[in-house]
Amino acid sequence: MKLKQIVLTLTAAVSLCAATALPGLATSARLTASDPGSQINVRTAPTTKANAPHYGVEGDWVEVLNSSDGGDGYIWYYVRFYQSNAEGWVRADFLYFQ
Repeated sequence: MKLKQIVLTLTAAVSLCAATALPGLATSARLTASDPGSQINVRTAPTTKANAPHYGVEGDWVEVLNSSDGGDGYIWYYVRFYQSNAEGWVRADFLYFQ
């Protein structure tokens, strides 16, 4: 399980770096989780201690707008949901870049 999180985090980081190098191209990702149907917190700041006024579910499409090292051992991405336009921070291990 831990290896899967590391691989997903590294994949997400490499994908975002590639997108950052090509300004003007939107970076799309899907929410992913090991348990289908589980709610994925969308937080107000890049930390697990921040409020989570929104949530997404596995398979939701988002646009990645920014990234940050949360200082809590996780990489975080600021995303906007395509269907609802809700925005917030999601941990990298919950994103799958295609």
